[in-house]
Amino acid sequence: MTGAGESLARPRLLLTGDAAARPAGLERALTRVGFHVGEVPPAPDEPPADVILTTLPTADPERLSHILAAAAAEPPHVIVFATEDRDAPAAALALGAADALASPIHLPDLCARLAARIRERQAPFRTPYETQVRDSLRDLVAEARSPLQPDEIALALVRRLGRALELAHCSFVLTRPGDDQGRIIDHPGDGRAQRPPLELAYYPEIAEAVRSRRALVLMDTQTGDGAATVVLPVVVDDEVSGVLLLRGQDTVPVLSPAQLGLAASLAEAAARALESGRGRNGGPAPPAAPTLDRRLQEELERARRYSLGFSLVLLDVDAPPATDPADLDARDRRRHDLTNRIRRELRLPDFVSGYGDGEFAIVLPETDADGARRSVLRLREHFTGVSAGIAAYPHPAVTAPDDLFALVEAALRRGRAQTGERIGVAD
Repeated sequence: MTGAGESLARPRLLLTGDAAARPAGLERALTRVGFHVGEVPPAPDEPPADVILTTLPTADPERLSHILAAAAAEPPHVIVFATEDRDAPAAALALGAADALASPIHLPDLCARLAARIRERQAPFRTPYETQVRDSLRDLVAEARSPLQPDEIALALVRRLGRALELAHCSFVLTRPGDDQGRIIDHPGDGRAQRPPLELAYYPEIAEAVRSRRALVLMDTQTGDGAATVVLPVVVDDEVSGVLLLRGQDTVPVLSPAQLGLAASLAEAAARALESGRGRNGGPAPPAAPTLDRRLQEELERARRYSLGFSLVLLDVDAPPATDPADLDARDRRRHDLTNRIRRELRLPDFVSGYGDGEFAIVLPETDADGARRSVLRLREHFTGVSAGIAAYPHPAVTAPDDLFALVEAALRRGRAQTGERIGVAD
């Protein structure tokens, strides 16, 4: 029999949702690791719950919204789905859940996540880095709903994690137990489109982290700057998909457990995207980047399904004249360089493609005409002689991509005829 003092000292967990959706042995696993489990909300004069665990059969959007309506004001809210739908946790996280998992559930992992969420909330001073990383996770989840390529999602992870934690280095190495090589995804600062494979024989710490499934901390004994490199294995569906390499700065040499936990959550989201692109059994690589027609069709379908909007921009950029107009390779390189320069100034979900001689089509998800105009004005700060046409959806005259093309081409003609902003907007 547990005394009252001992009971209050144990973390209090409120178990809600559908009993039929609970994993087998859930209550026993929770009490075994020390949780005080209750299924009735505490009375006003009783201590509040430290964490709420809700089990649901599926990710019904209306029900999720109702359950998580007060998630920011409540204790951490963790959602467990009985379904194997891998989009279900993303939906819960986007609506404010502190954590979410889909079946099959590994109970020790669930218990560890619950304890981590409690530690984060009870920390006397939450560092700004943890808040930034959590915001990055939610942004990444939102962007993962758009038709991004898998490598783009992983690259977003690396960029945001490095910036949020002020890391000196951050990279994602995609590998599996038994692999001889790993594929590196990091910020392409050296200008190369893809890094060469990493020979794991020269990096035993990566192989050990993959084998043991435990994070390793390596101190740099050569520079003596006190910074450490963390090798963090990323586990998806009980299988190691790769490792994160995180190196701190002199000023922030060691990452907290909460920061590492959030980094692992981000890495898992990216790893799932990569796995879906290459196949669970090491199958084909992710498909080639979508064409403009296909991307517009996808964006139209997405906008109709979720009652969203987007804009198509046709951008005319004055490029330096070709030295030899007959040199097709040089012209292609110039267009490729301009495309990359434009892409660097846009958001990750945005799509840019060459459209004509000196023209570029840009798809801006969840952006209205005013937002598209602001994007064009930002681009004008980096390019000379810019004119643009904008067509925003929904539009009464648009039922197919061809309708958008007709509108945006007419808008560009009006923009070229102007003397001020040189930005035409479809009526």
